[in-house]
Amino acid sequence: MSTHHPPSTRMEQRLAGYWSELLGLQEIGRGDHFISIGGNSLLATMLANRIEEELGIRPMMGELFNTLEEVATLCEQLLQEQEEAGR
Repeated sequence: MSTHHPPSTRMEQRLAGYWSELLGLQEIGRGDHFISIGGNSLLATMLANRIEEELGIRPMMGELFNTLEEVATLCEQLLQEQEEAGR
């Protein structure tokens, strides 16, 4: 039995909210993989669109099938790169 580790960073919490809405789940853990908790390619496309609308970045589709923690880290990196490119 795995232990549930709730989102701990702001980005993880934000993304967990998106996942929760798309997947109809109450609890999303840091170690949850989008695909293994009910996600599919259509929902991943919707997730990518939501991330782009809300955060102004667009992760590659394959990257969205990682854990919540990994996707949050990637989004933070993309935001930082975008900020540095704008300087």
